[in-house]
Amino acid sequence: MSESTQTGAMCTLERAAEMLGTTPMSVLMHLKHKLMVGLEVNGQWYVSLESLEEYRNKNESADKGLCKKHECHHSSCGSCE
Repeated sequence: MSESTQTGAMCTLERAAEMLGTTPMSVLMHLKHKLMVGLEVNGQWYVSLESLEEYRNKNESADKGLCKKHECHHSSCGSCE
C-alpha cells in the first residue's frame, strides 16, 4: 500500500522490493547509495514511487542492478546467503 507525504507518493520498502522483484535489503542498499529516494519514519523505510519508476525505467532494458536472490552471486546485500 502506498501513501502520500510531503515528498510525494511513497510505498514501503517491502512493497518496493515486490514491485522490483528483489529483496527489501537490496532496495535499502539502493536507497543508501542514492539510486532511489527514500525516507525513514520511526524505523520504517518508505520509497518514493517517482524515484522507483525512474530507476526501473533507467534499468529496464539492462535488467541489472538489483539483486535477484536466485540469480545473484554477490554478497554485498546479504540476500544471497
